[in-house]
Amino acid sequence: MNAYSDPTWIVSDTRDAALKATIDFDIPLADGRSLTEADRLYATVKEYAWWLRDQRFSRIDDARTHAVMVRNLINLAHALTFRKIWTFAHLQPYDLEQLIEDCRYGADAVLHASERVEAYLRSLAAANALSPRPFGGLPQYIVPSSGRRTTFIHAELVVAACNLPSSAAKLPRVAALIAEAAQANGLISQSKGKLVPLTNNTVQAIQRWLDPLEQLHAMRRQIEADAIGFKPFPRGAARVAAVKGVGVERTPIPPPMLALHLIEHAARWIFDRRQTELPSTTSREHVFLTATACWIIIAAFTARRDEEVDDLQQGSLRGDAASGWWLHVYIEKTLQRKEWIPVPELVAQAVEVLSNISAAARRKTGTEHLFQWLRADGEVTRLNVGRHLDDFAAVVQVPLHRPRGAPPAAWHWHPHQFRRFFAVLYFYRFEGGTIEALSHHLRHFSLEMTKRYVTQDPEVAALWTDVEWGYMGHVARSIVAGERSVSGAAGERLKKTARRLIDVFRRKLQIASPERVGASLTLIMQRQGIVLTPKPWVTCSCPRTSDAAQKAACRRGRPLEGTTVGPDFAHAGPSVCSFCPHAITEGDRLAMVEAEVIHLEAATTSGPRAGTLFGALEEARVVELRHARDARYIGAQSLSGAILDEEVYE
Repeated sequence: MNAYSDPTWIVSDTRDAALKATIDFDIPLADGRSLTEADRLYATVKEYAWWLRDQRFSRIDDARTHAVMVRNLINLAHALTFRKIWTFAHLQPYDLEQLIEDCRYGADAVLHASERVEAYLRSLAAANALSPRPFGGLPQYIVPSSGRRTTFIHAELVVAACNLPSSAAKLPRVAALIAEAAQANGLISQSKGKLVPLTNNTVQAIQRWLDPLEQLHAMRRQIEADAIGFKPFPRGAARVAAVKGVGVERTPIPPPMLALHLIEHAARWIFDRRQTELPSTTSREHVFLTATACWIIIAAFTARRDEEVDDLQQGSLRGDAASGWWLHVYIEKTLQRKEWIPVPELVAQAVEVLSNISAAARRKTGTEHLFQWLRADGEVTRLNVGRHLDDFAAVVQVPLHRPRGAPPAAWHWHPHQFRRFFAVLYFYRFEGGTIEALSHHLRHFSLEMTKRYVTQDPEVAALWTDVEWGYMGHVARSIVAGERSVSGAAGERLKKTARRLIDVFRRKLQIASPERVGASLTLIMQRQGIVLTPKPWVTCSCPRTSDAAQKAACRRGRPLEGTTVGPDFAHAGPSVCSFCPHAITEGDRLAMVEAEVIHLEAATTSGPRAGTLFGALEEARVVELRHARDARYIGAQSLSGAILDEEVYE
C-alpha cells in the first residue's frame, strides 16, 4: 500500500488483489511544472483518486478503469493550465463547453498535443535554417548503458520540450509528425504512421472523459480540495456523450451455420481430450487450441464478456449432472460483482479441462486463474486465447463465408461475437429454439426464472430482443426466396402478401430481390404486431393483443379476462395449433407430429383405456392429428419452388 503523499500509487482490483495498475501523478502541466507542484490541482486530483471507489460516486472496482479515470482527470487538469486556469474551482461554463468539444476528439485534442508538437517542430526547423545543426537539432536516442547516441529520434524528448506527458508521443498524429521530421533530418523513427485528421470519439469514449468532471462535482461536499462549483451537466454526462459521440460499429454476427460448426467442433475437441492433467511436454499449439475450445464453449453458453471468461478461477464451478451446474463469474458492466449463473454440463466439462491444464501453473504461482499453463522450461504462460480464435477455426475447418455478391472468405472471429451468439443460438438451432428451450438448457424450474436471468444484464436483454427481430427478417426472406415451404392460415397469408409485394416491386422498380421483398415483408409483419414463437411442431405468429387471444386456438373454450393477450402455450400442441389462424406450419416439423401420432396410437390400443372416455378422446385426437399431418405438414413438405424466380432478380 502506497502512502497518500506518494507521487505514484499502485491500485488493485477489489475482487482480485493480484490485478494491479499504476497511477502516476508526476505529470507535466502546460507551463512545464509537474502536477505535484501545482498544489490546488494536485490536491483535487489526489482526493478524486482516493474517493473514486466509493459506491456513492461510482461503481468502479477494477484497477485498470480506476487508473484510466484518474489519468483522464489529470489530462483535464493539464487542459485547464493550458487555458491559464490553476484550480477546478475557477472552471466556468464557457471553459467547460470548450473542454467538451475537445473531449470529442480524445487526448490529442484535450492536450492540444499535435498542434503544440507541430509548432515546436516548425520553430526548430526555422532555427535550423538560420543556424544548421546535426539532424536539424532533433534529439537522438541515447543507449542508457553505454551513453552511445543512435540514429533514432528520441520522441519522448520532443514531447517533453512541448511540456506534454511522455504518453503523448504515442498519439497517432504526434507520432506521425515526429516521424516526418525525423525522416526529413536523417533520423529513424519507430513510428511509420500517416498524419490523419482527428475523428470524433464514440459515445462510450467521450463519457469516460466527462464522468470525472461529473463525479468531481458530486464529491464537492466530501473532499477538502477544490471541486467544480456548478453542476457541469444538468441532464447528465451520459446525455451529453450521447449527443456528442458517434455510435460504435456493431460487431458482425457470425452466420449461424459457421458458428454452430465452430461450437460443435469445440465441444468435440473437449470430449476427445479429457484427461487428468496435461504433461509439461504437451506442445504449445495443443494447449492453446484446447484452451481456445474451452473458451468458445464457455463464452457461447454463458454470454459473458471476454475479460469475464478470462478471469475464471479454480473453485468457480459447483453442482453435478443430476441437479445442474453453476458458474461463479464476475458481471462487469452492470452488477459489478460476482454471481452464480446456471450453465449446461458442457460448460462444466470445459471448466474441468481448464482446471487440468492450469494445475501445475497454479501450484507454482500460488494463484487460482484457470487460463494459465506451466511450460516445459518451467515458465508460466497466461493463456490469452481471444487472439487464437481464427487459428482454431482454421484447424477445425470452418467453412468459408459466402456473402451474396462477394467472393468466399474465411470469417474473422472476434470474442464479442460469442456474447451476441448466445441469443442467436436458441433461435436458429433446428429453427425452433425459444426461451423455453433456453429455460430447459439452463435447468430452470420456470420461464420467469429464465426471463430474469436473460434480462438481468440489460445488454443481454437487448441482444435477445434484437435477435428476435432478426429472426423475423430471416423467416420473411426465406419464405420469399423459397428456402422454406410454409402453409397454415398465417403461412398462406404471408405468401400472398409476399406475392403482392413482388408485383409492386416489379411494376415500380423492375427489381424484386429476396432481400428487398423480404425487408418489406418484415416491416409489414412488424406493423401487424406479429410475434414469431417457434415451437417444435409449428411457428406461432400470434400478436400480443387481446383480439389475437380471442382467435387463438389454444384459448378456445375458456373465458378470457380483459388483460389476456396472446397465446396460451400451456394448452398448445400439434393438433391444436395446426388449425389455428396464427399458425405457420412447415414440412420439416413433420417428425414431431409423427412422433405424437405414434404415441397416441399406442395409447389408444392399450387394454386399460379401451372403451373408456379417455380412450375415446385419444382416438378423436389421433384422427385430428392425422388430418393435420396430411393437410398441413405433408402438404407443406411437398411444396417446392420459390415465390420469387431467381432468374428474374439475378
